[in-house]
Amino acid sequence: MNVLVFDIRADFGHFRQLYSTSSPLTYSFIPPTALFGLLGAITGAGKEENEYLRVFNHETTNVAVRLMGPVRKTRVGINYVNTKGNIWVPKQRREGARTQIRVEFLRFPHFRCYVSLKDEERFSQLVDLVRQHKSVYTPCLGLSECLANVQFVAMEEFRFVKVDGEDHVPICSVIPGNGMRALKVEPGKEYRKERVAWKMNAERVVSQYEEVVFEAGGQPILASVPHYWENEHGERIVFFYSDGRGE
Repeated sequence: MNVLVFDIRADFGHFRQLYSTSSPLTYSFIPPTALFGLLGAITGAGKEENEYLRVFNHETTNVAVRLMGPVRKTRVGINYVNTKGNIWVPKQRREGARTQIRVEFLRFPHFRCYVSLKDEERFSQLVDLVRQHKSVYTPCLGLSECLANVQFVAMEEFRFVKVDGEDHVPICSVIPGNGMRALKVEPGKEYRKERVAWKMNAERVVSQYEEVVFEAGGQPILASVPHYWENEHGERIVFFYSDGRGE
């Protein structure tokens, strides 16, 4: 399988966790649904009527994500303006016009993304834009204020490897919980599990959530998986939507 590999990094990032409301918390990595939005921004797939989700979704696009550094988080007070009504009135004339919310942000997030598309024409467009360090819309990590830098790494061939036994192999990407048989805990590593939106339709309705496992320091995980993908350098990843048939 031909796979586009690129890095994305920023000073800040925020991907709101599904269960947080008044004090937004962030996921530790870029979820697949947010990555679809990033690909849409690069290629110019519009947000009107959620066009980008018709182009990039769990049926057309296979993705994997690797943490390239430790997870760092910080909380920042953000001033929000009450926009209810047609005209905003300053606070001195109306109570409650402003409110400050503590928002959790990723600090210096750096991810390596692996992308493969069924649409060869769209895939070629994406590869060309990333190679040239160009995008139609400005890339960001979750919020428009979190401007991001997308850097081309490689176009690589990944081969599908099916695992029949219970052997543990080092996997460097985030691992879906439904694609892992067992985990070997190693000293000095910090293991985390987060539940993310997994499948989302063009109306932005989530049809499936999934738990994923990763090492918070960005190190590989020794895991028993039914299958994985490997490049010529021995880098092993698990795609989010691989069906176990090498597709």
